[in-house]
Amino acid sequence: MRRRVAGSLVLGMLTMLFLSVVAIPASAEITRGGCTGQATFPSKPTDKQLTAERPRDEVFDVPEAYTVQYSGNLGPGAEPSEEPVSFEGGLVLSLPRFSFQVKGWEGDTKDVEAAGVYTYEVPDLVPRGTGAVELTGWHRQDGYPDCEGVVTLSFQGERGMAPLIAGGVTALAGAGMLAAGRRKV
Repeated sequence: MRRRVAGSLVLGMLTMLFLSVVAIPASAEITRGGCTGQATFPSKPTDKQLTAERPRDEVFDVPEAYTVQYSGNLGPGAEPSEEPVSFEGGLVLSLPRFSFQVKGWEGDTKDVEAAGVYTYEVPDLVPRGTGAVELTGWHRQDGYPDCEGVVTLSFQGERGMAPLIAGGVTALAGAGMLAAGRRKV
């Protein structure tokens, strides 16, 4: 009986590990406000532009490190202000177990649009080659509705060490449970 319980616990842990690595459904949408935004990957051989209007069933493959061209605006009818107003925003990456802000911005501006280049490198803890993760971009600017958009990205590259470490910890925990369930002699 103890072996059956221990085996069930190990199977449950392996199932949870598998579910944490499986891809979430692809999505892209503006969730708040009338803003627009896009990122262009000029050197990618195909699928060079990521927009917030991307269909929900399309995943955008992202290189591990890149210099991307971006642009965005607060939406139709947004006009520059005469006096500087405060703004803040950021990019939040949502992984299966936690989320973290990868980029933030704040300050004062008269503008209602921005464009430029940004160089990034995907952190080691982000899973690669395992499916998709959500990236949420948000922006607040005095005098305008809050803006938020969500895209689903798949990072190119090798899976890295995170899944291997998680698998090793799961195997050790399972072995410990099996040993604890063994009849003592």
